[in-house]
Amino acid sequence: MITSGVICVIFLGILATVSDGATTTVSFLSPADKIRLKQVLSSAWDLKDVSSVNYAVSGYKLLGESIPKQQEVCKYLLERASDKNANLEDLFFVTSAWKAIGSCSGALPIANIVKILRDVTERDTSTVSELYYAVQGLTNIAQKKGDATKLIKTLQAALKKDDSLVNLGYSFLIAAQLGTDGTFAFDRIEDAIVQADEVDSRFLQFEGGLSITALLVNGAYQLAATVNKSPPITGDQAVKFANYFLSRRSVQTTKGAYSLLEVLGTLTKNKFHLPVSITLASQAAVSLEQPQVTVKVSDLLGQPLSAVPLTVTAESATRVGDDVVVLSKKKFEPVAGDTSLYTVNLMVTKPERGFYKLTVSAAVPKPDPRLVGNIGASLAVKVLSSVAVENVEVGTTDADQTTQAKLAKVSYPSKLTSVVEADTLQKLITKFNLKDKGTGKLMTVHQAFVKLTHRETKAEIIFVADADSTKTYKLDVDIGAKASEFGYLSGQYSMELLVGDSVLSNSFSWHVADVVLKFPEYTSTPTPSKDPYLYAPKPEIQHMFREPDSRPPVAVSNLFTGLLGVPLLLLFILWAKLGVNVSNFPLSLSAVGFHLGLGGIFGLFGVFWLQLNMFQTMKYLLALGVVTFLCGNKLLAGIAQKRKQH
Repeated sequence: MITSGVICVIFLGILATVSDGATTTVSFLSPADKIRLKQVLSSAWDLKDVSSVNYAVSGYKLLGESIPKQQEVCKYLLERASDKNANLEDLFFVTSAWKAIGSCSGALPIANIVKILRDVTERDTSTVSELYYAVQGLTNIAQKKGDATKLIKTLQAALKKDDSLVNLGYSFLIAAQLGTDGTFAFDRIEDAIVQADEVDSRFLQFEGGLSITALLVNGAYQLAATVNKSPPITGDQAVKFANYFLSRRSVQTTKGAYSLLEVLGTLTKNKFHLPVSITLASQAAVSLEQPQVTVKVSDLLGQPLSAVPLTVTAESATRVGDDVVVLSKKKFEPVAGDTSLYTVNLMVTKPERGFYKLTVSAAVPKPDPRLVGNIGASLAVKVLSSVAVENVEVGTTDADQTTQAKLAKVSYPSKLTSVVEADTLQKLITKFNLKDKGTGKLMTVHQAFVKLTHRETKAEIIFVADADSTKTYKLDVDIGAKASEFGYLSGQYSMELLVGDSVLSNSFSWHVADVVLKFPEYTSTPTPSKDPYLYAPKPEIQHMFREPDSRPPVAVSNLFTGLLGVPLLLLFILWAKLGVNVSNFPLSLSAVGFHLGLGGIFGLFGVFWLQLNMFQTMKYLLALGVVTFLCGNKLLAGIAQKRKQH
């Protein structure tokens, strides 16, 4: 029988095939996701890092949760704000968290904070990130940001030095704080968006991951809202950004959790694009017993798009594999009490079992141009069928088929009342048909097995039943030929029929009959426990070197050795006859050392020929070579010096 794990793998493969997801969003931030993100944010309540505390406070506010240990958090923020070592970034996080809480007792040292932040906005060399922290910090405590013209000039100068994606995101957020004066940065939004990377035609993200992508998307929409212009982001791009953010729901850091919640809120509440999530709210499998498909139509946070029921339509239901359309333009019915849930009876057209692609569209009663991703969402569903087993016959026949088979009929789920007996001269026969209860047609399944289990030993043997051209399943088991597979184990066996398929709602295992099988006693031929050739010790292999070539007689060797010395003897005779002048031989240590070393090298070569090996020769040659080189170098230098003097 097919296992649930295998069914799951098959269905996920079909889901990947039919869900294109290029311009639709098929997920949202579920309640379980919000609980998990809350747990991630709660790690900051140990009050050890001011940035984490800020992200946790802001994240809890976005989740609509109350701040635990609020007074302790407020006290911690006051301490950090009063710390003489607090830097610009710390003050930004303190003011942001203080504003998010909104009800802390006490007061921040506003004068000191304003002085530090204003110094940054008035300094010509401030970086973009420093300007953002300063401007946003002043906004958090409701203070003026200074001369907007000078701030814009400083910001533009900083962008000329570094217009990275992070700095562009910060510049959008700064410009959004400046009102109509921030129009100068609007044109840079398109420069940033074109740098986004598209993945699998479904996701759009920036290099750097979640935090940078969220920063840029937040900044783009906030700036667009400030200058009252639609951002240069298409509806498809907005959906792909949404798909990317939803794919990062498993983020594990406080900064990532806050960034995710903030950007999903931006995509849900801005006045330009509203990505629509269309997801399955029911089981992906339908059958005659459970014919309804329920979908959830919501925003990215799982909230209904409208208090009034929407118009949700099943544009088509197409069978995967042959693209047969079984449903078209079928309206969903709203579920009472929840304007985000809608249901339709997919079995009304009695589709055949299999996998289907359900294409769904949604529209609000009053047209809303902000809606994107609400047309043509692809959902994967599978239609299950119930199977009935009919015309079941069990019996035996002679192995040589000289007599007619003796078959007995049995009906599901009963067991055959009589016991079937067979020996090694017979065949065990099983026949049956499988019928789709919905259509009444004969059908085949992925897996149909007959299992025989020995009653005493519980030994099992399984045979595959195959369907013929008429879709009739038949199994012939030649008992004699299969005796070794049974282990010659005689006795009573229980026969079970196992039927399974990924699109069956009632896969089953049925005890059809009891069978008595008779095998002759089997005496195995004894075999030696060890193969002497394989396991006995082998004779030792003695490596034999090549025999050296035979040497010539000693007299011949001495003769040729003497002949080799003839040129040297001739040299000395000629020197004596011509008169060798050795008066110019320098009697110095270098001259004597060089000639002795050179002679030693020649002598070493002779010894190498007679008795030394290469490694021994190299050791001696190294010592002689160094001495010869040093003496020779000094000798040649001296000769050259004398020539210059004369």
